[in-house]
Amino acid sequence: MGLAGPCCYGPNVRAATALLACNGYMSIERAADLMGVLLDAPVSAGFTGGLLARVAARLAGFEGRLKQRLRAAAVLHHDETPARVAGDDGDRLLYIYTARAGQLVWFGAAAGRGHAQLDAFGILPGYRGTLVRDDYAAYAKYDRQLTAVQLCCAHLIRSLRGIGELDADGTRVQRCWTEPAISALTDAKAAVAKARAGSATALDGKLLDALRARYDDAVAWGIATNAHRDWPGGRHPGYTLARRLQTRAAQVWRFAADFAVPFNGNPPSSPSAWSSSR
Repeated sequence: MGLAGPCCYGPNVRAATALLACNGYMSIERAADLMGVLLDAPVSAGFTGGLLARVAARLAGFEGRLKQRLRAAAVLHHDETPARVAGDDGDRLLYIYTARAGQLVWFGAAAGRGHAQLDAFGILPGYRGTLVRDDYAAYAKYDRQLTAVQLCCAHLIRSLRGIGELDADGTRVQRCWTEPAISALTDAKAAVAKARAGSATALDGKLLDALRARYDDAVAWGIATNAHRDWPGGRHPGYTLARRLQTRAAQVWRFAADFAVPFNGNPPSSPSAWSSSR
């Protein structure tokens, strides 16, 4: 007659489960499911959650040290994105925050998005370096304490393409300025990459001026062509974006003046250290 008892797992199962749950950035339930599907070693969500608690206990103090390193970095990337999390009472909306400097990456989650959450994570308050970010308004309050800001050009190009898609009637009214603006930015990115490959520390002044002139002319055209264009509920979004690109041009083009600052905030490689919080 069989006797009931607790399941016991060896070190390889424990290590693989912890790796999926921690380094895979997935839910406890999903990590437990994948252990059964991929490795034929089904484990429970309770077992997986217990492993995470043990990992967290062994890493006590790690998050604080990681945040110190991030706050001391010369260039820091920060971003946030909404995510739906399944729960017993239905889906719940969370905001996933990330801060990165080189190979150091921190992740956090909060139920809201705004000043309170950004302050509470304790990374941006007091940061003095160059911040790479999108143009979310809650970040602006930190600008006065920073060395510089680089707006993520990937976000800006996505916004420009979105405005270009308003040319549904085939008139190309919007693309006549959004495409040249995108081209100026991507050509500048390529020029920086070429200069760095040749061990240069700055772009040729005439080349940079020509690229900026192309951008400035395109953005000015976007303002002029949309200044009096009708739009339900207020200003045409093309005008709003063009004005933003004009007034924040120094934050758009920082990457071309300082080669230590990237074109966008997307990680170029996998992190070697990370943490999660809240």
